[in-house]
Amino acid sequence: MDILRMFKVLIASRRLFSNWLSAGIRYYLVKYGTLKGGIKVKCGNKEHVLSPRVYLNIVNAYYGGLLRDFSCSNKLLGKPRGVIDFVIRDGDVILRMPDGILLTIESFDQLVLSETWLNEIHFLGSDLSDWFVLDVGAYIGDTALYYAKRGAFVVAVEPLPSNYEVMLKNLELNPELKTRILPINAAISSKDGFVELNYVDQIDGSATTYGAGIFKSKVRSMKLSTLVREIASTGMDPSKFRVRVLKMDCKGCEYDIIHEIDTLKLFDIIKIEYSGYLRGKTYHELKKTLEDLGFKCRIWAHNEWAIRIGLDKHGTMTCTKNYEAIR
Repeated sequence: MDILRMFKVLIASRRLFSNWLSAGIRYYLVKYGTLKGGIKVKCGNKEHVLSPRVYLNIVNAYYGGLLRDFSCSNKLLGKPRGVIDFVIRDGDVILRMPDGILLTIESFDQLVLSETWLNEIHFLGSDLSDWFVLDVGAYIGDTALYYAKRGAFVVAVEPLPSNYEVMLKNLELNPELKTRILPINAAISSKDGFVELNYVDQIDGSATTYGAGIFKSKVRSMKLSTLVREIASTGMDPSKFRVRVLKMDCKGCEYDIIHEIDTLKLFDIIKIEYSGYLRGKTYHELKKTLEDLGFKCRIWAHNEWAIRIGLDKHGTMTCTKNYEAIR
């Protein structure tokens, strides 16, 4: 963020918080390591402590016109993109999605939430009753909750511990959906054991074993086939469901998973956000393997980043098998 824009964002935040100047100064002191902790903001007669990441997202969203109808009432703070509510519950600021799903304020990721609830890039149908979804790269649990809300049973696999902890909090906020989601803290890779994740922020949807990062975390890893066996050990049998979906957004691990042919045969739909740019690969290897298994695949750009990089190296692939039978 350039200095001029930083100044403009700070000035605009005076319409959000009565202590906008001290909050803004504290944010930059925390960002550059002079201070530690959260950012206290005053809204009306209420005070809230926000993480630096959430504070930055809120002021940027407001400056960019994405956060509208901002107020300091006891229940509603504003509507990011006009569709997501900031609400106060039991003294905490939480997010309420258009379908009623609740998320912690730490989950405020403009890109991801817009993809899931505004653009609905994960849409597979309005009624997913008797569907099984294996969500590899579940992040904060947004897609797991999205699918569970529509009736699916979801196994949500997320490797980064800090992301996983936020996901667990989000599941607790939605007790009526929690019973349909099995969370697992692990990375999926080419071998069982441990891998080192690289990431740049405490809550980071881009954590990967194949790219650079500021921080590192050693996490448990397993092959897709091992994961399926672990799921079976809980008493869950994916083969009993009418439709089985494998959704992957794992920042490069899709090129490891694609070699587990026998396990891939278990699924009727395979949806991949592929990141070939992290592995020096394109989508062609993925597409050919799945088409050889009888899938029909569609390649599409799910956001501007995919267009900028180029669909060969980044985008979404949705592959279906025997589509008429699952409609």
